[in-house]
Amino acid sequence: MERNSIILLCIGAISGAALTSVFILIWETLTGDISMIAIVVALIVAAVIFVYGQMQIGKAVTKAKKENFYKLKKYQSYYKIFSSWMVLRNKGRMLSEYFKDRNFKNVAIFGLGQLGICLYEELKNSDINVKYAIDINAAHFSYLDLKVVSLESQLEAVDVIIVTPFLEYKKIVDELREKTSYEIVNLEDVISSI
Repeated sequence: MERNSIILLCIGAISGAALTSVFILIWETLTGDISMIAIVVALIVAAVIFVYGQMQIGKAVTKAKKENFYKLKKYQSYYKIFSSWMVLRNKGRMLSEYFKDRNFKNVAIFGLGQLGICLYEELKNSDINVKYAIDINAAHFSYLDLKVVSLESQLEAVDVIIVTPFLEYKKIVDELREKTSYEIVNLEDVISSI
């Protein structure tokens, strides 16, 4: 990231110097001589271009840092939830216990990322019936032996919808509440309650 900033700084300085040179040459061609005012104006134009370029670089760096922070938080959270899940499995505990204890027999999975696929693989070998999954890329999951629908589809009746992209849980619940009144749980809460 720092190397890119240095490269962009050099490009900005070279661009500013080139623009100054072009401006001076044009002025000299038009007037026949070069004056101190022309040099000062050219330097001011170059400085403005340089400062503007630096401001754009600063904005780009800030945006990249925010995106990287979110990705880091996401991957740390996924690592934590997978670790907790594996500890449960090593103790012989399965997520199906959560659904059996609450008398949830028919479920839907929202999100077929890594967590959603793992959840499906675990539940399909249990007494819990995974009726379907909901994913924005529904067409990409034709290889699964599972009905996958988009959020825009009519949602079949289930006892509970399990949201696997737990970092976006509140936003997803709001979207689901516009379509259904089924019970909705967060995968993170399921794992932590066993």
